[in-house]
Amino acid sequence: MNQLKHIAIICDGNRTWARLLNKNPLFGHTQGAKNIKKIVKSAIENKISFLTLFLLSTENLLNRSQSELDHLFSLFSKLIDYKKLFIENKIKFQTVGDTTKLPQNIQDSINELKEATKDYSNLNLTFAVNYGGRDEIERAAKKYKNSSDIDFEDCLDSNFLPNVDILIRTGGFQRISNFLLWKLAYSEIFFTKKRWPDFSPEDFVEILDEYGNIERKFGK
Repeated sequence: MNQLKHIAIICDGNRTWARLLNKNPLFGHTQGAKNIKKIVKSAIENKISFLTLFLLSTENLLNRSQSELDHLFSLFSKLIDYKKLFIENKIKFQTVGDTTKLPQNIQDSINELKEATKDYSNLNLTFAVNYGGRDEIERAAKKYKNSSDIDFEDCLDSNFLPNVDILIRTGGFQRISNFLLWKLAYSEIFFTKKRWPDFSPEDFVEILDEYGNIERKFGK
């Protein structure tokens, strides 16, 4: 059985899912946010140590309309405020990405939840928010240049994360979209046509089972 510690998911397809139902695209984000809790619980049931979800990219923050961003921030705030899920399941909450560009109330909520869950270890749940792989590496390079006696990887936002074992992308597109570039070197990548609101715990477990049958060589 392949060792499995870290699963990363690009949660894509919310807006398309809503349009196919003749709904407002914002409705897709709302349903996508609800699905996060289902997949988090499945990760715990399957004893996954690290789960990282790509929720908002640096490009999204620059190119999405303000009304859509406001809706996303509202949903994000509700997810963070749902402390019962984190406390009952002993979930440690962390983020990657430049959160200094987020609204101040979101930054405050992030910091409060990180502090409240810092001693938990049942699942390390990371939200990638205002995140871009190139941006992370560029910012890390600046830190590294101005530091001494430190490894480059320690300068990354994702320095606390192990390498990604499984990358899942929902929504039908087959690309990694600038996500966790440093950590994906030997990841097994699974693309599914299911949009994120329809991606179920059963789909999640099916991928885990398929991963277990892969011979991982790491260049050997």
